[in-house]
Amino acid sequence: MNYPIAFAVTVALIGYLYYLSLLFVVSYDFLLICIILIPASFLIPSLLREKGLAFSLPKCRGAGNMLILAIGILILTLRFNKQLHRWGDWDAWAIWTLHAKFLFYPEYWSNMFTNKLSGSHPDYPLMLPSLIAFMWRGVGFVTPIVPMIVASLVCVAVPVTLFLALNRFDRRFSAIFSVFVLALDAKFINIAGSQYADTLVAFFILVTFVLYREVKNGSGPTVVFLLGFIAGSTTWVKNEGLLFFLVFSCAFIFFHYRRPETAIRYLAGGLAPVLILMHFKVAFAPENDLINSGRGSDILSMIVNPARYMLIAKHVFVTSINYYWILLVLLAGLVIQRTSFLTTLPFIVFALMLSGYFVIYLTTPNDLDWHLGASLDRLLHHIYPACLYLALLRLSSNSGGRLNMPDYQV
Repeated sequence: MNYPIAFAVTVALIGYLYYLSLLFVVSYDFLLICIILIPASFLIPSLLREKGLAFSLPKCRGAGNMLILAIGILILTLRFNKQLHRWGDWDAWAIWTLHAKFLFYPEYWSNMFTNKLSGSHPDYPLMLPSLIAFMWRGVGFVTPIVPMIVASLVCVAVPVTLFLALNRFDRRFSAIFSVFVLALDAKFINIAGSQYADTLVAFFILVTFVLYREVKNGSGPTVVFLLGFIAGSTTWVKNEGLLFFLVFSCAFIFFHYRRPETAIRYLAGGLAPVLILMHFKVAFAPENDLINSGRGSDILSMIVNPARYMLIAKHVFVTSINYYWILLVLLAGLVIQRTSFLTTLPFIVFALMLSGYFVIYLTTPNDLDWHLGASLDRLLHHIYPACLYLALLRLSSNSGGRLNMPDYQV
């Protein structure tokens, strides 16, 4: 379980440090040194003090489990390779990879922030483009192999994280089930293979809830800080990540208001991601098309138009039934079996996120039918793995979700 968390932290650090290296005109060699030394400065003292990380998680028990995981990943990889686009689908080609090409050139990277490229959404955060540009700088030239590798790693990271996180609580059947659900899910593979940033958002949201589970089980202050950092890092992947971070942070602070030290550590972890995003939005990013569209009085007519409500409901129903029916069945069973789930932090976070999406669609300046068709499946994709993890974890019967303490690495 340490490996998916380490992967998330590494991806986030590269995304931030590459942006800062462009901002402060830092050489690529010095950037590499920082990427190595910054994690080491946190890990080495912990290793020396405790002979193991404070948030160390258990190994997957049994070679059979790992063999099944390997088979599931093999199936996923074979199906993924058939869906993978050379330069990505339209959004990847016109937005994420295009931005990476600007970031590849330190002298000219800020040229992307122009009204002439408004169709490429230069206001979008830069984690995925920074990761691709960082790897291009490492090999010395622009190649489609790099975004293809990034897409592959992120795609595999999601089911691996699900498997290890569920297996941690001895949910062996659920862990295996989760891997094969994603390995056989054509929609999940299609979105991941298109090289969008949506699967990267889904991965960070999933890791956020995995770490939140660790906090609930009494992990130390390092995990709380890390939780804030990972949750905050969703803001650097896509604009939708900002909604998630705001909603999750408000819910986390509300549920921990009696433990102010926990809330402070969480906010401290999320401080750097938020400051970097704020600097990017203020210093470089142009106006967002949804927020600054000059709608004015049109918003009221949109809100009172019943046809818009019906169209949104129709798209949500059709998309959910077509692509996420397994999750709907699991969530229905969860609500029937454990109604207390409706008062938990995860349910509140997801309910508020969906409400936020609803408001955006209701007031969008774009053609509503087109907007829903172009983005709703990917918005649901953001929360799909995390919902799958939480539903399977709670529906599993043994120990009520408590840790089997002998499994800890010490």
